[in-house]
Amino acid sequence: MDILLYNPLSRNGKDEGFITKIIADLEKTGRTVKSHSLLSITDVDLFIADCKPDDRVIIVGGDGTMNHLANRIYGMKIKQEIYMYRAGTGNDFVRSLRVKDKLVPIRKYIERLPIAHYGNETRLFLNGVGVGLDGYVGQLVNTSKLKKNKLNYFRHTLEGFIKFRPIELEVTVDELQFKEKKVWLGSVMNGAYFGGGMKIAPKANRSDDSLQLVIIKNIPKWLLFLIFPTIYLGWHTIFRSFVNVYRGKTITLTSSEGTHMQIDGDVEYPVYEMTAHSVE
Repeated sequence: MDILLYNPLSRNGKDEGFITKIIADLEKTGRTVKSHSLLSITDVDLFIADCKPDDRVIIVGGDGTMNHLANRIYGMKIKQEIYMYRAGTGNDFVRSLRVKDKLVPIRKYIERLPIAHYGNETRLFLNGVGVGLDGYVGQLVNTSKLKKNKLNYFRHTLEGFIKFRPIELEVTVDELQFKEKKVWLGSVMNGAYFGGGMKIAPKANRSDDSLQLVIIKNIPKWLLFLIFPTIYLGWHTIFRSFVNVYRGKTITLTSSEGTHMQIDGDVEYPVYEMTAHSVE
């Protein structure tokens, strides 16, 4: 049996016709399908225990849905394979796996995840956690009345360029400590992509035991507009005067004035300090 889990608050989850189509596609292969809203599952342990070992658990949703699910099931001994159903082009988690199949097995990727600490919160993340402009753009996207797609994310990014003021950051990467002024963003990445296809950390690798920190700083706004499109291809790292990339297992970013932070697209504000740890 296929157990289809969807988030009714996500873009795809709100589309009942889309969920019905997925069920029909799965049933064409001879599978029996049962669908459940993730919000209706109050006891995850009990729900998983009721599933048979040969059941397939299939998730429909974006990076935010995957993040919340990964945090709920982390540490559980799950016998069933877990799949992500490729829905559209906005899922950076699936994009980083470089597979083309509609159903993508993901259990091995969510069994060991890096951790972010901020304020009194501790949370796992799949793609990345960042402060500054990417958090601010995430806030614009999440509060927008426009649909969440590549075009509108691009629009809100341009709006962010205009409104955002660069910040000062104190940075610790393992034993290395330094300060940066006029920082546009500081992103700690487990995967290569964020923002619906931006290849912000081209060398990030999920199988690695370290994280990539990308800092964009000291760049005039007009030049940032010109460099921005190169992020989609991962070419922005050639501008070494403005883009620095670090590799480490424990990374701390501190902003005395507080700033926006995004973690797999979910936004927190204000955040004064964030520490990310890779998986040992």
